[in-house]
Amino acid sequence: MEFKHLLSPMKVGCRTYKNRIVSAPMAFSLIAQNPMAAEVSYRKLEGPAKGGNACVILGETDVNFRDAVRIPGFKPFDFAKPEEDMDTFHAVKTYADRIKKHDCIALAELVHCGKEKVPFNDKQEAIGPVETVNSAGVKVRAMTKEDMDRIANDFAVAATYMQKAGFDGIIVHGGHGFIFTQYLSPLMNTRTDEYGGSLENRAKFPIQIIKAIREAVGPDFLFELRIDGTDHQPGGITPEETGEFIRMIEQYITSVHVTCGIYEESVKSGTESSMFHEHGLNIGPASIIKKYTSLPVGAVGGINSPEQAEEAIANGLIDYVILGRQMLADPNFTQKCIDKDEAQIRRCLRCYKCFPGSPEEGYDDLPFTSEELAVYVGHCTINPMAHLPFDIEKLPPAEKGAQKVLVIGGGIAGIQAAITAAERGHKVTLAEKTDKLGGLLYFTDVDIDKPDLRNFKDMLIRELKRHDVEILMNKEATPEFVKEFGADEILIATGSVPTCPPIPGIEHAAQAMSVYDGTCKPGKKVVMIGGGLVGCETGLFLQKTGHEVTIVEMLDRVANESFGMYREALVWEMEKNNMGMLPKTKCLEITDHSVRIENADGVQELEADTVLYALGMKSVDHSALEAAAGDAKVYVIGDAIRPGKVDQCTRTGYIAALKIGASEESIAFIQE
Repeated sequence: MEFKHLLSPMKVGCRTYKNRIVSAPMAFSLIAQNPMAAEVSYRKLEGPAKGGNACVILGETDVNFRDAVRIPGFKPFDFAKPEEDMDTFHAVKTYADRIKKHDCIALAELVHCGKEKVPFNDKQEAIGPVETVNSAGVKVRAMTKEDMDRIANDFAVAATYMQKAGFDGIIVHGGHGFIFTQYLSPLMNTRTDEYGGSLENRAKFPIQIIKAIREAVGPDFLFELRIDGTDHQPGGITPEETGEFIRMIEQYITSVHVTCGIYEESVKSGTESSMFHEHGLNIGPASIIKKYTSLPVGAVGGINSPEQAEEAIANGLIDYVILGRQMLADPNFTQKCIDKDEAQIRRCLRCYKCFPGSPEEGYDDLPFTSEELAVYVGHCTINPMAHLPFDIEKLPPAEKGAQKVLVIGGGIAGIQAAITAAERGHKVTLAEKTDKLGGLLYFTDVDIDKPDLRNFKDMLIRELKRHDVEILMNKEATPEFVKEFGADEILIATGSVPTCPPIPGIEHAAQAMSVYDGTCKPGKKVVMIGGGLVGCETGLFLQKTGHEVTIVEMLDRVANESFGMYREALVWEMEKNNMGMLPKTKCLEITDHSVRIENADGVQELEADTVLYALGMKSVDHSALEAAAGDAKVYVIGDAIRPGKVDQCTRTGYIAALKIGASEESIAFIQE
């Protein structure tokens, strides 16, 4: 497809963007203070710049260490005196240097979280427009005029710090329920003085900040404002009011970046949209705001399709697109558009692997502390190169030369391994025992909530076929075949299969995934035994396609192996679709028309036209294949290691393929 609008240049302030593709703010900027994490963070930002983006934005920089900083563990310093901590200054400057060397505009994001602050010591506090208690239970002090003057100056000083560090401009985070939203929202700002009431009054403090920044940085420094088109709260901010506000400030800023939602309800309000939100959810509100200003207006939020971006720009709804998680999924998005190779873009799943939420947002089930999360952010389910702890470009070619490689299994792990091994110059054969590639992801051809995962599966299969890989379909790799093949190195990707539990009457039930391949045609009333991810997601598919589903789960909560934002999004979608959920419930017996259960209410019987079970998976036994390998080096990947998620398949397949034919020194370099 021709992306003539998306790839056309755009005037922003006194600069020209070479196209209309901008990377949304990513990475906590001060993670660069940590030498162990800095290089990974730099590569995360440099990737989209190298991949052709017009602009890349460095993520959150909190403007002070008193009432703005959100993540513990960063070393405080004075933005006004960079010379007092040149290590931090040079660490931040490196972001700008590495972005700009690719003919890419570099911006840095400035943030003050206002009332959402969680103090980490007795010198910190939470302040906001009015006295309240925030979502973390912290008492919030109402801001005084002195506070406003101080914070406006903090923004201005932080902006000049970024200017000195070589950035082309800054972006102020004025959305997501942070300090701008708290003043602009009639729901959050109930002040009765000159800073409350009318929009003009509510806008006074944000305008004070904006004027202070512009005065400090001069007329030619780029200044983008990230702002909510809507906070998705009844009686909250509307696109029309946001448009009026932009009209008030357009002489001071150079572009408008439309987002939505509030920090306290990130998933439900769409600050980071889930797979259950529409793609491009902020394009509509942005198109309304665009009517109020002559400035370039862009939209962020669930855009993973260059086709959608091209259409929105061509139709005059927006001027540019801002891509966040999509740039982790495929930092070469822009170059693939330029090359008309858009079919091979790895399109973001919106699965929250990269950012699962934070403890400060109330997610108490995360397997991370706040400090660990700051380092972790940036992993990706479908891009195994995201957040690698080593620089792939420094890995030498396979020192042992081209190896004869056998990949056993054509699921996601096997396909990714075969692609990577072929790219490394090896002679690769992939053997798949069925007539389909993609493994367990066959279900995405049917499931209505997984079009992006289906996209990924299909893209990966296309990518495999574009490489010099011999593909043997309907070929079971028996031990005899393995011996005769004579591979130098073997990758075992034999996957996993469902387990069948010893429940009385289990012969009356069918395995959950059988509804996707047509071997089970469920009736109206469905009882799903097992409320893990497979049970919940399959149950949701059935509920949305006309069935009445009840989930029976022994643990305290459904989807227990998930956490953070994804679990919240899934459970919320199940609730919206009126699915029955019975946690802390044991299945006693299955009959041909019912299920006997026991929970705190005693023993009950659930009527069922169809009973399904999703009670775990087990790896396929591959010991005979390993034994048949002889002197060949063997790597076990994907679900063959242990049943897991897609990210385990892509990552283990990729890493194993890098090790093929490598020296011991290179293998030691390839950290996992």
